[in-house]
Amino acid sequence: MYKTFSACVVLAVVLGGAHKGRTARSPGSRYHGVLTFATPGNGDPFSPTIIQDYDIATGGLAVRFDGIDASQARTGEVAYITRLAGGWMADHGVVVADARGVPGAPVFVCKQFNWIDNQSCHTPKLSPDHQRVAYVSRGGWGKVCKSNYDMYWSDFVDVTDRRGTLLARFEGYYAPEWLPDGRLLMMGSQCRNAGIHVADQGLKGLSRIDDDQVVTPAGGPAVSPDGRTLAFIWNNQVWSLPLTGKPELTKMTGFGKPVSAATWSPDGRSIAALMFDVSMPVKSIALFQPGDQSSVEFRNVAAYPYGPISWR
Repeated sequence: MYKTFSACVVLAVVLGGAHKGRTARSPGSRYHGVLTFATPGNGDPFSPTIIQDYDIATGGLAVRFDGIDASQARTGEVAYITRLAGGWMADHGVVVADARGVPGAPVFVCKQFNWIDNQSCHTPKLSPDHQRVAYVSRGGWGKVCKSNYDMYWSDFVDVTDRRGTLLARFEGYYAPEWLPDGRLLMMGSQCRNAGIHVADQGLKGLSRIDDDQVVTPAGGPAVSPDGRTLAFIWNNQVWSLPLTGKPELTKMTGFGKPVSAATWSPDGRSIAALMFDVSMPVKSIALFQPGDQSSVEFRNVAAYPYGPISWR
Protein backbone atom coordinates (compact mmCIF):
# COMPACT_ATOMS: atom_id res chain seq x y z
CA MET A 1 0.00 0.00 0.00
CA TYR A 2 1.30 3.43 -0.95
CA LYS A 3 0.99 6.61 1.06
CA THR A 4 2.22 10.17 0.48
CA PHE A 5 2.87 12.68 3.25
CA SER A 6 0.45 15.53 2.64
CA ALA A 7 3.32 17.90 3.25
CA CYS A 8 5.47 16.27 0.60
CA VAL A 9 3.25 17.17 -2.31
CA VAL A 10 3.65 20.83 -1.46
CA LEU A 11 7.34 20.74 -0.62
CA ALA A 12 9.36 23.45 -2.31
CA VAL A 13 9.96 22.57 -5.95
CA VAL A 14 13.32 22.96 -7.62
CA LEU A 15 13.10 24.24 -11.21
CA GLY A 16 16.13 25.41 -13.13
CA GLY A 17 18.09 25.93 -9.92
CA ALA A 18 15.53 28.33 -8.41
CA HIS A 19 14.26 27.36 -4.97
CA LYS A 20 11.20 28.19 -3.00
CA GLY A 21 11.80 27.87 0.71
CA ARG A 22 14.53 28.90 3.10
CA THR A 23 17.94 29.54 1.60
CA ALA A 24 21.41 28.78 2.89
CA ARG A 25 22.28 30.05 6.37
CA SER A 26 18.73 31.24 7.03
CA PRO A 27 18.31 32.90 10.42
CA GLY A 28 16.98 30.44 12.95
CA SER A 29 17.79 27.35 10.87
CA ARG A 30 16.94 24.16 12.71
CA TYR A 31 19.72 22.17 11.01
CA HIS A 32 23.33 21.73 12.08
CA GLY A 33 26.19 19.29 11.76
CA VAL A 34 28.41 18.13 8.92
CA LEU A 35 27.51 16.33 5.70
CA THR A 36 30.07 14.15 3.91
CA PHE A 37 29.87 13.45 0.18
CA ALA A 38 32.00 13.37 -2.97
CA THR A 39 32.61 16.27 -5.35
CA PRO A 40 34.58 16.80 -8.57
CA GLY A 41 38.14 17.89 -8.05
CA ASN A 42 39.24 18.49 -11.61
CA GLY A 43 36.66 20.97 -12.88
CA ASP A 44 34.62 18.25 -14.56
CA PRO A 45 31.12 18.17 -12.98
CA PHE A 46 30.48 14.65 -14.26
CA SER A 47 33.38 12.88 -12.49
CA PRO A 48 33.62 12.98 -8.68
CA THR A 49 37.17 12.57 -7.40
CA ILE A 50 37.40 13.95 -3.85
CA ILE A 51 35.46 13.52 -0.61
CA GLN A 52 34.56 16.67 1.30
CA ASP A 53 32.80 17.74 4.48
CA TYR A 54 30.08 20.38 4.20
CA ASP A 55 29.37 22.46 7.30
CA ILE A 56 25.62 23.03 7.39
CA ALA A 57 25.92 26.14 9.57
CA THR A 58 28.53 27.98 7.48
CA GLY A 59 28.24 26.41 4.04
CA GLY A 60 31.98 25.75 4.02
CA LEU A 61 33.62 22.76 2.31
CA ALA A 62 36.72 20.95 3.59
CA VAL A 63 38.58 18.20 1.71
CA ARG A 64 38.84 14.85 3.52
CA PHE A 65 40.11 12.22 1.07
CA ASP A 66 40.89 11.50 -2.56
CA GLY A 67 38.06 9.16 -3.44
CA ILE A 68 34.35 8.60 -3.91
CA ASP A 69 31.37 6.76 -2.37
CA ALA A 70 32.14 7.74 1.22
CA SER A 71 30.09 6.46 4.13
CA GLN A 72 30.92 7.66 7.63
CA ALA A 73 30.20 5.54 10.70
CA ARG A 74 29.21 7.00 14.05
CA THR A 75 32.72 6.26 15.32
CA GLY A 76 34.16 8.62 12.70
CA GLU A 77 35.58 5.83 10.53
CA VAL A 78 34.93 6.30 6.82
CA ALA A 79 34.58 3.56 4.19
CA TYR A 80 35.21 4.75 0.65
CA ILE A 81 36.80 3.95 -2.71
CA THR A 82 40.14 5.48 -3.63
CA ARG A 83 42.48 5.42 -6.62
CA LEU A 84 45.46 3.05 -6.36
CA ALA A 85 47.16 3.75 -9.71
CA GLY A 86 47.26 6.34 -12.48
CA GLY A 87 45.48 6.23 -15.81
CA TRP A 88 41.99 6.49 -17.29
CA MET A 89 41.16 2.88 -16.33
CA ALA A 90 42.96 2.42 -13.02
CA ASP A 91 42.76 0.03 -10.10
CA HIS A 92 40.89 1.49 -7.14
CA GLY A 93 40.55 0.10 -3.64
CA VAL A 94 37.82 -0.28 -1.05
CA VAL A 95 39.40 1.16 2.11
CA VAL A 96 38.40 2.21 5.62
CA ALA A 97 39.98 5.27 7.24
CA ASP A 98 40.04 5.48 11.02
CA ALA A 99 38.63 8.40 13.02
CA ARG A 100 41.92 10.28 12.57
CA GLY A 101 41.56 10.05 8.79
CA VAL A 102 44.28 7.42 8.29
CA PRO A 103 43.28 4.90 5.58
CA GLY A 104 43.91 1.20 6.04
CA ALA A 105 45.03 -1.28 3.39
CA PRO A 106 42.45 -2.07 0.68
CA VAL A 107 40.04 -4.86 1.57
CA PHE A 108 39.23 -5.25 -2.14
CA VAL A 109 40.83 -4.04 -5.37
CA CYS A 110 38.46 -2.80 -8.06
CA LYS A 111 40.25 -3.67 -11.30
CA GLN A 112 40.40 -1.07 -14.11
CA PHE A 113 37.89 1.18 -12.40
CA ASN A 114 36.51 4.24 -14.15
CA TRP A 115 33.57 6.20 -12.77
CA ILE A 116 32.03 6.81 -16.20
CA ASP A 117 32.81 3.58 -18.07
CA ASN A 118 33.53 0.86 -15.54
CA GLN A 119 32.33 1.20 -11.96
CA SER A 120 33.67 -2.21 -11.05
CA CYS A 121 32.85 -1.63 -7.37
CA HIS A 122 30.97 0.94 -5.32
CA THR A 123 29.17 1.95 -2.09
CA PRO A 124 31.22 0.37 0.72
CA LYS A 125 29.68 0.36 4.20
CA LEU A 126 31.28 -0.49 7.55
CA SER A 127 29.29 -2.75 9.88
CA PRO A 128 28.09 -1.51 13.29
CA ASP A 129 30.68 -3.71 15.03
CA HIS A 130 33.40 -2.17 12.80
CA GLN A 131 34.64 -5.64 11.83
CA ARG A 132 33.09 -6.15 8.39
CA VAL A 133 32.85 -4.17 5.17
CA ALA A 134 30.01 -4.61 2.68
CA TYR A 135 30.43 -3.26 -0.84
CA VAL A 136 29.30 -3.90 -4.40
CA SER A 137 31.53 -5.63 -6.93
CA ARG A 138 30.59 -6.13 -10.55
CA GLY A 139 31.54 -8.88 -12.96
CA GLY A 140 30.74 -11.94 -15.04
CA TRP A 141 31.39 -14.73 -12.55
CA GLY A 142 27.79 -15.34 -11.52
CA LYS A 143 25.31 -18.18 -11.93
CA VAL A 144 21.94 -16.39 -11.85
CA CYS A 145 21.89 -13.00 -13.58
CA LYS A 146 22.56 -12.52 -17.29
CA SER A 147 23.21 -9.39 -19.33
CA ASN A 148 21.49 -8.33 -22.54
CA TYR A 149 24.15 -10.32 -24.38
CA ASP A 150 23.05 -13.53 -22.64
CA MET A 151 26.23 -13.56 -20.56
CA TYR A 152 26.39 -14.00 -16.82
CA TRP A 153 27.04 -10.50 -15.51
CA SER A 154 25.83 -8.96 -12.31
CA ASP A 155 26.27 -6.75 -9.29
CA PHE A 156 27.28 -8.62 -6.16
CA VAL A 157 27.06 -7.50 -2.56
CA ASP A 158 30.28 -8.80 -1.03
CA VAL A 159 31.17 -8.77 2.66
CA THR A 160 34.76 -9.05 3.90
CA ASP A 161 36.47 -8.68 7.22
CA ARG A 162 38.90 -5.79 7.77
CA ARG A 163 41.73 -7.92 6.34
CA GLY A 164 39.87 -8.54 3.08
CA THR A 165 38.77 -12.13 3.69
CA LEU A 166 35.50 -12.77 1.84
CA LEU A 167 32.73 -13.73 4.27
CA ALA A 168 29.61 -13.67 2.09
CA ARG A 169 28.47 -12.88 -1.46
CA PHE A 170 24.98 -12.13 -2.77
CA GLU A 171 24.50 -12.21 -6.55
CA GLY A 172 22.07 -9.80 -8.19
CA TYR A 173 21.98 -7.29 -5.33
CA TYR A 174 23.53 -3.88 -4.72
CA ALA A 175 23.45 -0.82 -2.42
CA PRO A 176 24.23 -2.49 0.94
CA GLU A 177 23.23 -0.81 4.21
CA TRP A 178 23.80 -2.18 7.69
CA LEU A 179 21.04 -2.17 10.29
CA PRO A 180 22.06 -1.24 13.86
CA ASP A 181 21.58 -4.86 15.01
CA GLY A 182 24.12 -6.19 12.48
CA ARG A 183 21.76 -7.39 9.78
CA LEU A 184 22.56 -6.34 6.21
CA LEU A 185 19.99 -4.68 3.97
CA MET A 186 20.41 -4.52 0.18
CA MET A 187 18.45 -3.68 -2.95
CA GLY A 188 17.53 -6.27 -5.56
CA SER A 189 18.41 -5.85 -9.24
CA GLN A 190 15.89 -6.70 -11.94
CA CYS A 191 17.13 -10.28 -12.18
CA ARG A 192 16.04 -10.62 -8.53
CA ASN A 193 12.72 -8.92 -9.27
CA ALA A 194 13.94 -5.72 -7.58
CA GLY A 195 12.69 -5.23 -4.02
CA ILE A 196 14.32 -4.61 -0.65
CA HIS A 197 16.05 -7.53 1.07
CA VAL A 198 17.68 -8.21 4.45
CA ALA A 199 20.27 -10.83 5.39
CA ASP A 200 20.40 -12.16 8.93
CA GLN A 201 23.26 -11.38 11.30
CA GLY A 202 25.11 -14.49 10.17
CA LEU A 203 24.82 -13.35 6.53
CA LYS A 204 23.14 -16.64 5.63
CA GLY A 205 19.43 -16.18 5.05
CA LEU A 206 18.02 -13.43 2.83
CA SER A 207 14.41 -12.22 3.11
CA ARG A 208 12.42 -9.72 1.07
CA ILE A 209 10.78 -7.11 3.31
CA ASP A 210 8.86 -4.76 0.98
CA ASP A 211 5.86 -7.06 0.45
CA ASP A 212 6.71 -7.14 -3.30
CA GLN A 213 5.78 -3.46 -3.70
CA VAL A 214 9.12 -2.15 -5.02
CA VAL A 215 8.82 -3.80 -8.44
CA THR A 216 11.53 -1.81 -10.24
CA PRO A 217 15.09 -1.37 -8.95
CA ALA A 218 15.53 1.26 -6.22
CA GLY A 219 18.72 2.51 -4.58
CA GLY A 220 20.38 4.70 -1.97
CA PRO A 221 19.10 2.97 1.18
CA ALA A 222 19.60 4.85 4.46
CA VAL A 223 18.46 3.31 7.75
CA SER A 224 17.39 5.68 10.52
CA PRO A 225 19.62 5.72 13.63
CA ASP A 226 17.03 3.80 15.65
CA GLY A 227 16.77 1.13 12.94
CA ARG A 228 13.03 1.54 12.55
CA THR A 229 12.72 3.27 9.18
CA LEU A 230 14.37 2.97 5.80
CA ALA A 231 14.67 5.94 3.46
CA PHE A 232 15.62 5.11 -0.12
CA ILE A 233 15.67 6.53 -3.64
CA TRP A 234 13.01 5.27 -6.04
CA ASN A 235 11.86 6.92 -9.24
CA ASN A 236 14.21 9.84 -8.48
CA GLN A 237 12.53 10.78 -5.19
CA VAL A 238 12.89 9.83 -1.52
CA TRP A 239 10.58 7.11 -0.21
CA SER A 240 10.38 5.45 3.19
CA LEU A 241 9.51 1.99 4.46
CA PRO A 242 9.04 1.01 8.12
CA LEU A 243 11.32 -1.82 9.18
CA THR A 244 8.92 -2.94 11.90
CA GLY A 245 5.23 -3.61 11.51
CA LYS A 246 3.29 -3.22 8.27
CA PRO A 247 5.53 -2.48 5.23
CA GLU A 248 3.70 0.64 4.06
CA LEU A 249 5.53 2.71 1.44
CA THR A 250 5.50 6.49 1.81
CA LYS A 251 6.66 9.02 -0.76
CA MET A 252 8.60 11.66 1.15
CA THR A 253 9.56 14.18 -1.56
CA GLY A 254 8.13 15.67 -4.72
CA PHE A 255 11.00 17.83 -5.95
CA GLY A 256 11.26 19.17 -9.48
CA LYS A 257 14.77 17.76 -9.87
CA PRO A 258 15.92 14.15 -9.43
CA VAL A 259 17.14 13.11 -5.99
CA SER A 260 20.36 11.08 -6.12
CA ALA A 261 21.02 10.30 -2.44
CA ALA A 262 19.63 10.86 1.05
CA THR A 263 20.62 10.38 4.68
CA TRP A 264 19.18 10.81 8.18
CA SER A 265 20.36 13.33 10.74
CA PRO A 266 22.09 11.85 13.79
CA ASP A 267 18.91 12.30 15.88
CA GLY A 268 16.74 10.66 13.21
CA ARG A 269 14.40 13.66 12.90
CA SER A 270 15.59 15.12 9.60
CA ILE A 271 16.74 14.11 6.14
CA ALA A 272 19.33 15.61 3.80
CA ALA A 273 18.85 14.91 0.09
CA LEU A 274 21.24 15.55 -2.80
CA MET A 275 19.78 16.56 -6.13
CA PHE A 276 21.54 15.96 -9.40
CA ASP A 277 20.33 16.27 -12.99
CA VAL A 278 22.94 14.98 -15.42
CA SER A 279 21.65 17.27 -18.19
CA MET A 280 22.16 20.35 -16.02
CA PRO A 281 24.02 19.65 -12.75
CA VAL A 282 22.43 21.10 -9.63
CA LYS A 283 24.60 22.30 -6.76
CA SER A 284 21.89 21.86 -4.17
CA ILE A 285 21.04 20.04 -0.95
CA ALA A 286 17.54 19.84 0.52
CA LEU A 287 17.08 19.56 4.30
CA PHE A 288 13.69 18.69 5.72
CA GLN A 289 11.77 16.98 8.50
CA PRO A 290 9.40 14.37 7.08
CA GLY A 291 5.79 15.51 7.14
CA ASP A 292 6.56 19.15 7.93
CA GLN A 293 6.29 21.38 4.87
CA SER A 294 7.58 24.41 6.78
CA SER A 295 10.85 22.64 7.58
CA VAL A 296 12.32 22.45 4.08
CA GLU A 297 15.52 24.38 3.43
CA PHE A 298 17.68 24.37 0.31
CA ARG A 299 21.41 24.93 0.50
CA ASN A 300 23.48 25.91 -2.52
CA VAL A 301 26.84 24.14 -2.51
CA ALA A 302 30.08 25.44 -3.98
CA ALA A 303 30.77 22.12 -5.78
CA TYR A 304 28.54 19.52 -7.39
CA PRO A 305 27.62 16.95 -4.69
CA TYR A 306 27.62 13.21 -5.38
CA GLY A 307 26.20 10.55 -3.09
CA PRO A 308 26.31 8.57 -0.95
CA ILE A 309 25.92 11.16 1.79
CA SER A 310 26.50 10.93 5.55
CA TRP A 311 25.42 13.29 8.34
CA ARG A 312 27.16 13.67 11.68
